[in-house]
Amino acid sequence: MDKALLERKNLDALLVAIRKVAKLFAPARDGRDGETAFSPVESTAEIHLEPVNTRLSAKGLFFPQRETLMRFSGSALSDVTLPTGAFVVFGVRPCDARSLTWLDCVFIGGGQEDPYFQERRKSAVVIAMACDQPCASCFCTSVGGSPYGSEGADLLASATGKEGALLFEAHSDKGGEFLRTYADFFAAVDGDTLKERDERAAAAKRRMKALDCADLKEKLDAGIDSPLWDTLTKTCLGCGVCAYLCPVCHCFDITDEKRGAEGVRVRSWDSCQFPRFTLHASGHNPRPLKKARMRQRIMHKFSYAVETAGTVFCSGCGRCVRACPVNLDIRRILAAFKDLQ
Repeated sequence: MDKALLERKNLDALLVAIRKVAKLFAPARDGRDGETAFSPVESTAEIHLEPVNTRLSAKGLFFPQRETLMRFSGSALSDVTLPTGAFVVFGVRPCDARSLTWLDCVFIGGGQEDPYFQERRKSAVVIAMACDQPCASCFCTSVGGSPYGSEGADLLASATGKEGALLFEAHSDKGGEFLRTYADFFAAVDGDTLKERDERAAAAKRRMKALDCADLKEKLDAGIDSPLWDTLTKTCLGCGVCAYLCPVCHCFDITDEKRGAEGVRVRSWDSCQFPRFTLHASGHNPRPLKKARMRQRIMHKFSYAVETAGTVFCSGCGRCVRACPVNLDIRRILAAFKDLQ
């Protein structure tokens, strides 16, 4: 079974069955500001699948913002138990599911596997939710994605013409096993539903405004010393919100925290936009200016990553566009370099 229909009346029962054997995460209201974030849920009443993506992506479920790597007492070291337990992430947008493949490249595919990230990826089933109404800030199609993309997801769920019913399509062995395990909650899919799915996918893609990224790497490489960087950086605050909300950014710092003889080694998210990110022990900082730090962020995503990983490191989720306090739009930055002669 690789495709199945879940009727609305069976959704709650499916979630209850999942929660008997795994933790369940989905977009839920954040009580602090009304935004949605991936949180443990118990019923459909808690799930909010809104057109606007969650403020924070599902990245933190696999690569936590703060994580203890080991403990020590004096000179004696002790490992931290690896994360265990199955979990299901429901409602991940295709842009965010795709971003997990880039994190896989960093934490699993580089020859030095990260056991913490790797264990979480093995334990998780990722159910993506297709986008029928992409936001004005979204540009996933410009960077190789799609509102109905399945890359990085074990299953892709999409709306159907039957009220509340969802079409589930398996895109991995784990996804197929999920449909077989919970087959009692699903029904067969007819040809009309699949045809409608294709029509919805095409309509969603047409709603998106395409950004011309052809030859972008070459343009950025040629403009690495362009005064345009000074102009673009004038309003930047260096707050790092773009990096912290990005589902692809993965920079981190490692620090030792000690009290008496006891201590822990902690990994925490970091950002190339922070002034001390590249500060050397000698006191030298090769990127003391905001211009150099912004250039590094853009060049890494759209030039250096193309060289090292064969793809841009941007999912087009639009979070940095929506959240920037001074309205810096990464699409306008890229367009400015595309227009350079």
